[in-house]
Amino acid sequence: MKNKALIGIIAVLAVAIGILAWVNAKRVAGLDPATLVVKVQGQEAGSISLEEIIALEGAEEFAKILRSSGKGPVENIYTGLPLAKVLEAVKPGLVTGGVQVSVLAGDGYAVTYTGADVLRPEHIYLVWLKDGKPLGTKASGGYGPLLVIPRRDEYGQFWCKYVIEVDIR
Repeated sequence: MKNKALIGIIAVLAVAIGILAWVNAKRVAGLDPATLVVKVQGQEAGSISLEEIIALEGAEEFAKILRSSGKGPVENIYTGLPLAKVLEAVKPGLVTGGVQVSVLAGDGYAVTYTGADVLRPEHIYLVWLKDGKPLGTKASGGYGPLLVIPRRDEYGQFWCKYVIEVDIR
């Protein structure tokens, strides 16, 4: 009796996960990976293309060591801008200390940062180059074309590759 109930619960959960994955895949499938869509409370507030991001003043190069379990530390040089600066270029005044900033990847992964973290100097960056080369796309085995890196994150668990959308709530 217990086994049948357990199998039923597992089946229901598997169906629910499948439905949620399908809904999320449909949501991100129509977005252009070379454009960052910015939303406020789920409503589109604007967008900015990769070319427009690159044209913004103040791009910085910085070294970042990625430490991950099972692999040795790897240091790379990234080029990007503070995420707050990019969002300000789309629509001024979107990010304040009291908001939540969710970054969505093309593969459905999402990371949420506080507005205070996004506004903290030299912390949350939107990058497009790694060691002087474009990040590439998921299809080409890359991380981009856009990647969010919290520079103060030692292990990389809050990085978000394949970035396509930011939602401010």
